[in-house]
Amino acid sequence: MMKASVTRTTTTLPAVSGTHACVDCRRRAVVTVMVLVVLLIMSAMIAQFVRRAVGDRRQMRQELQQQQTFQLALAAEDRAVKMYAKDDAYSGDIWEIPAGVLHQTNSAQVVISVVEGTATVVAKYPFNSDLPIQVTRTIRLSK
Repeated sequence: MMKASVTRTTTTLPAVSGTHACVDCRRRAVVTVMVLVVLLIMSAMIAQFVRRAVGDRRQMRQELQQQQTFQLALAAEDRAVKMYAKDDAYSGDIWEIPAGVLHQTNSAQVVISVVEGTATVVAKYPFNSDLPIQVTRTIRLSK
C-alpha cells in the first residue's frame, strides 16, 4: 500500500498598508456624505412641491367660493328687480340655502333689502364657516 502524501500550500495576501485602507475609508465616507446631501436636497424639493400644491389648492378653493358668492349676489339682484317690478311694496327677503344644495358641506345666506327704490343685496358663502366670503351690491330699482 502506498501512502499518499498531502502537501499544504499557503498563500498569503499582500499586506494592505495603512494609507491604502485609509483612502478607501475616506472614499466611502465621502460617497456616504454625498448621498446624504443629495437625499436632503431631494427631500427639501419634495417638501417645497407639496407646500406649493397645498397652497394652490387652498387659493383655488378660495377663488371658487368668491365666484359662487358673487353669482349668488347677482341672482339676488335679478330677484329684487323682478319682485319690485311686480310689487313696489316689496321690501326684500332672506334666502337660506342649506348644505347639500350648492356644496356638500357649505351653506349660504342671501339677504335682499329694498328701501326707497334701492336694493341692497348681501350674499355670504360659505355661511357655516367662521370667515364666510361676503359680497354686497346695491342697485337702483325702477318700475
